[in-house]
Amino acid sequence: MTALTSAAAPAAHSFADCLPRGFSRTYVRLDIRRVARNRRAMIFTLAMPTLMYVVFGASQSYGHEKIGSANAAAYVMIHMAIYGAILATASNGASVALEQQAGWTRTLRLTPMSPGAYVLTKVIVALSIAAMPVVLLSIVGTASGADAPAGNWIAAVLLGWLGSSVFAAFGLAVGSALRAEAAMQVQGGVLTLLAFAGNVFVPMSGHMLTFAQFTPMYGVNALATYPITGGATVHGDHASLLIIVANVLVWAAIMVAAAMYFFRRGTERQ
Repeated sequence: MTALTSAAAPAAHSFADCLPRGFSRTYVRLDIRRVARNRRAMIFTLAMPTLMYVVFGASQSYGHEKIGSANAAAYVMIHMAIYGAILATASNGASVALEQQAGWTRTLRLTPMSPGAYVLTKVIVALSIAAMPVVLLSIVGTASGADAPAGNWIAAVLLGWLGSSVFAAFGLAVGSALRAEAAMQVQGGVLTLLAFAGNVFVPMSGHMLTFAQFTPMYGVNALATYPITGGATVHGDHASLLIIVANVLVWAAIMVAAAMYFFRRGTERQ
């Protein structure tokens, strides 16, 4: 028993050494609780995507029709789950900028928390909140007739969940560029428009689908549904995996560059 304890101690110590200076699990937990208490944000992140799935997926007669290896209800469910996850990560990104404007980040500099620990905390919080709509929609979908092979279902929601992290940079850019009172309102409206343009809400075909492939939300959404559709669309078109991945990478680079620019500009003003 003593030997096992001795062997385990160095491993635990080495893991702690990998974390940035000042990283606090307590701060992570409190930050997640703070975000979850924001009723308005939770309504948009959880309630709205779930309601849209019920209205446009579970309650429709076409819900049992096949799209790839899944039925239409599961297809709509994944779209709505990814939309909810994107709302969550973008909102968290904006909150970083708003905290900076309010002077909270300057206050944190007086604590042992390093910038790396702050960034890691926000990444964990963003992905934790983004997981909520994904898990909730999966539960509601299972209970309401959404059907897909388990492996494909898990791969789809994991890809969408991870892909939604790209929009944290979008939220940071919007939050840094605008005043605190306008950032969240503008962000919500823009994300809704991007969802329409990105083939999230309404299945597109022809020239409209071609246009959608150049929009920010198309890549993450199409990547999430690829495990169940293989790239096939509702209207019989085929989405290229190369174009999907290129879309995600290009828009990720654009959003990160915009976030860095506006965040630095906001810091210089203070």
